[in-house]
Amino acid sequence: MNELIDKVDNLINVIDNTEQVMDIKSLNEEVMKDEKLLSLIKKYQETQDDKLKKEIINNELFSHYKEKETDLNILILEINSKLKEISNKGKCC
Repeated sequence: MNELIDKVDNLINVIDNTEQVMDIKSLNEEVMKDEKLLSLIKKYQETQDDKLKKEIINNELFSHYKEKETDLNILILEINSKLKEISNKGKCC
């Protein structure tokens, strides 16, 4: 059981140090410091105004963040696929 815990901890460390995770963490910090962008997002959440949505989407930092978020989601899908392969190998029939 300890070996499994060690392997999971190792996997978490490897994932945390991937380019995708490091990029999204860095961009998240930048987004959190951008008061104008945060204000637009908050207003959009309250109003669902399409004009605000376009302004947010056209924001370079937000756009870059969403690209990196997509990269991270692809990594998650790849990990899930590999885990599914591993778990299916142990099944009979």
